[in-house]
Amino acid sequence: MTDEARDHAYSPSRFARDVAATLARQAAEGGEQVARLRPLELADADEPATRLDLFLPEGEGPWPLMAFIHGGYWQELDHTATDFLAERYLARGMAFASLGYGLAPATPLEAMAAQCARGLAMARAALDERGGVGPVSLGGHSAGAQLACRVADEGGARVDALLLVSGVFDLTPLVGTYINAPLALDRARAGALSPMFADLSALPRCRVVIAEHDPPALRRQGSDFVAALHAAGREAVLVDLPGCDHFDVLDRL
Repeated sequence: MTDEARDHAYSPSRFARDVAATLARQAAEGGEQVARLRPLELADADEPATRLDLFLPEGEGPWPLMAFIHGGYWQELDHTATDFLAERYLARGMAFASLGYGLAPATPLEAMAAQCARGLAMARAALDERGGVGPVSLGGHSAGAQLACRVADEGGARVDALLLVSGVFDLTPLVGTYINAPLALDRARAGALSPMFADLSALPRCRVVIAEHDPPALRRQGSDFVAALHAAGREAVLVDLPGCDHFDVLDRL
């Protein structure tokens, strides 16, 4: 495949209906929920890019936690992009944390994963101070799915389940594309950072979601990753959601 063909194959916006409208709507919903639900706004004093909004359900803890890592190909958006997901988890009695991290090119991918792990630890500590934390689920969308796998594999924090949505699990095809310009990955480093080639035996149970109108290359990556998890003896399920694309798939979680 030529670089130009890979540019097209890994460009979710080319397969989506109205990216700008979807992101704007999700941002507006998130802003409304922040104003109404008043989450804790937490940041690491030594590394301000490590930040999160932590939404607490009503009642007394301990609470299960869903922490979520946004996408944006490691170079766009911030933690507030997933704030709109909070209310659906609060309705189930779960705390919700939208995790932030520094972006490329200023922040390398390895540091992004460490920042997400630190954010998850901060969320757990805040819940422990307020009644305790139950089972921990970690979600990630697109590039965030890669980071979620890294946190669960190497972050040192207990993660009981992964929710991986329209994920990038093999980074090697991105080398040579426009996506890689701010990432500066070579094939060796891209392979080392790819969940597809990691030791999957350390991962918890996984729910891998793909959208009908995801780029076909990402749909294949999702199904291939589930097959790799099964081969490694891990519990994993593939969910193929009809009628949605790479961006509005989050509305269907």
